[in-house]
Amino acid sequence: MVLVNANGTVVNANTIALEAFEAPGTALVGRGLLDLLPEFDSRLIPGSMRRPAHMDPRGRTKPTRMIARRTDGSEFPVEVTSANLENGQQAYDGYGYTGDELLMIVVRDLSGTVDTEAELARSQRQTEMILRAAAEGVVGTDTDGRIVLVNPAAAQILGYRAGELGGKELHALVLHSRADGSPFPYEESPLADTLRSGRKHRVRGQVLWSKGDQKVSVDLTTAPVRDGDQLVGAVMTFTDRRPYEALAEEKAAQEKAYAEEVERLSEEHASDLTALRQSHVTEVEELREQHAEELAAGEERYAALAEREKDRYEALAGRHEQLLTLLAQSLRGPLDELRRELAALAADDAGQLWPEANQVLHHLSAGYSRITTLIDNVLGYQRLDAGTEDISRTKVMLDAVVAAGVDGAVELIGPGRVQFAVHAPPIEAEVDPQRLATALAHLVADVAGVDATGNSPVSAGGYLDNTVVVAAAQRGEVARIEVRGPYAGGDAVHEPIVRGIVRAHGGVLQTHEVPGMSGSAYVLEVPLGGGGGAVAGAIGGQLPAALPAAQEPTGQDATGQVSGAG
Repeated sequence: MVLVNANGTVVNANTIALEAFEAPGTALVGRGLLDLLPEFDSRLIPGSMRRPAHMDPRGRTKPTRMIARRTDGSEFPVEVTSANLENGQQAYDGYGYTGDELLMIVVRDLSGTVDTEAELARSQRQTEMILRAAAEGVVGTDTDGRIVLVNPAAAQILGYRAGELGGKELHALVLHSRADGSPFPYEESPLADTLRSGRKHRVRGQVLWSKGDQKVSVDLTTAPVRDGDQLVGAVMTFTDRRPYEALAEEKAAQEKAYAEEVERLSEEHASDLTALRQSHVTEVEELREQHAEELAAGEERYAALAEREKDRYEALAGRHEQLLTLLAQSLRGPLDELRRELAALAADDAGQLWPEANQVLHHLSAGYSRITTLIDNVLGYQRLDAGTEDISRTKVMLDAVVAAGVDGAVELIGPGRVQFAVHAPPIEAEVDPQRLATALAHLVADVAGVDATGNSPVSAGGYLDNTVVVAAAQRGEVARIEVRGPYAGGDAVHEPIVRGIVRAHGGVLQTHEVPGMSGSAYVLEVPLGGGGGAVAGAIGGQLPAALPAAQEPTGQDATGQVSGAG
């Protein structure tokens, strides 16, 4: 509420008006009314010499919408009502104005109301356009079954103009009889049951009666319309089946004509077929005897070949078992012992080794560690592939699995060989964390291009970016991990291990070329299983105690982005 004197100046305002109009550092009282309400009729101000003769004697006006302006110049929509005060001195004590000298203005802020009205109008226009564009007939009724809404498609199917249907009883107009012409009681109709119980109905081949009592076969649906919990009407939608029935009749006629033509041709060629059948019987008998002899000879050859393949398989199985024994026992044990001895020498407790010798020993120890890690991973893959071991699924955070895979890759290729750029948001998945981390480690080692000696190939052009990118994301019910590096990959050691682990998880592994680069990219996808997927607001995940936690890389932020050197 705002009080304005005969000069059009604001002399008082309530708290709500101050909050609406007054900006910090500026005052509302003392402002000219037209500065605040530029569209307000100045003739209504008490001191105006141009006051309209037809004006209400008490200066009251109907609510009028206009744009208001705050003291800082910003604008907002309002609804304004004004009235002269009978006793201005009581309304604004202290200034001594008479009753004709003050104008009270009531301003209502419409900021939210205007947006709501515009949205309702837009929604209504959209609904009307949808109803007009729909190919199905749509008819709405009140609780008495009288038509309150009809779209153009419904009027066209029933042969009426839309204006002829308003207020009519829908059942009596188009559902009064069955297909055979017998009466169709209202109580038995799907519309009546929907209005009575609120249940939906779907009827195929329902007959409606159009203008002129012409039968129209339709697929019909009735559904209730509710206002909260109260049933206020129903909507009946229907699709004209006459075009489909015409096509069905045409198809039936074509099939009948085709059958008659086939029968005629069959009779015409019956004699020819009999003669051919007799000639072919003799030929088939001869071929049967010939093939019987060939099959007998083939069975003997295949039996001998099967025996040779069996011997070959047994020999391969023996060599495979011998290789596994060599890797797991004969070679694994001495390598562990040699690594421990090298580590003890590299420790140089007595301090007698040259720094270069100490560095060589550390390098050899790291090399033996890579060998034993590779042997363990190959053995694990062999047991998984042979079925002697199975994956152990547990719910873990995928970013922790990715971090463990990066650490495992560093063990395989050695520290300082490549740089990493990792993006792994917190995604919960039900996987075997140790085996999946092993698979990621071998993918990184494959695209990193580091050979068995721990050396990287030298680019002919000089500098080559040795960054390996690892990115994880959720795609529906699948966890997707992409590993991209500067080298083509395809190592005969790494890739079979990865494919075996991914296959055991029920996932897939794909290889993609990187446009404009010499390297390649692997895309690994495994089902989330019982995992919950992306975790909102989480910073990172933890692995179970059975899986070693990844070392904290440099440059990790709250989104799981990791960058640093391996």
